[in-house]
Amino acid sequence: MFDPNLVFSVILAATIAQAADPSVKLTVYYESLCGDSLNFITTQLTPNWQHFGEDLDISFKPFGKADFMETGSSWNFTCQHGPEECVGNKVQACVLNQVPEPEEYVPMINCLMDSRGAENAAADCLADLDISTTTAEEVNECANSDEGSNLLHEYGIETKNLDPKLYFVPWILFNDVFDNDSWQAGLDDLREVLCSKFLAGSSKC
Repeated sequence: MFDPNLVFSVILAATIAQAADPSVKLTVYYESLCGDSLNFITTQLTPNWQHFGEDLDISFKPFGKADFMETGSSWNFTCQHGPEECVGNKVQACVLNQVPEPEEYVPMINCLMDSRGAENAAADCLADLDISTTTAEEVNECANSDEGSNLLHEYGIETKNLDPKLYFVPWILFNDVFDNDSWQAGLDDLREVLCSKFLAGSSKC
């Protein structure tokens, strides 16, 4: 005898099972002009975010091995790859502050990294990605003001408080924890690390 309630229950159970894919938080500490950061974000992180979607919760921290010194009411920065990298870190800090949704900020950071510090990168990336949440003028105004310095300083404080301390970039936390084996392997094959350790059982693995 046909039981519509049973059919509905089966469909509901299948839907719930399908929606129950595991998720993982990735926190990436990096630098705007670092070749290793560029390689990881463009060849590992972004392609996997495109594949796993909202199962990857990505948090970007653009500071790396930089340093800061208080000057009056603001901050001066020195960066591993020179003053241009400090500007790039500020630009990305401002973008992350002004573009809150991962659907926009993940491709935006990927585009900025791939631009390798080009002068009009923010404008070009916003246009190419059709992002209207902010404008190049707003990003540049932030990056050239105390606001940008304060945002970057906040990333600096967080980066310097890491335990264990960062000694290479990109530095990656999985679910807010640093695991050396996962970090090392993830730099070259993030999909394997995710599927074997953090997203095991996912329908997307």
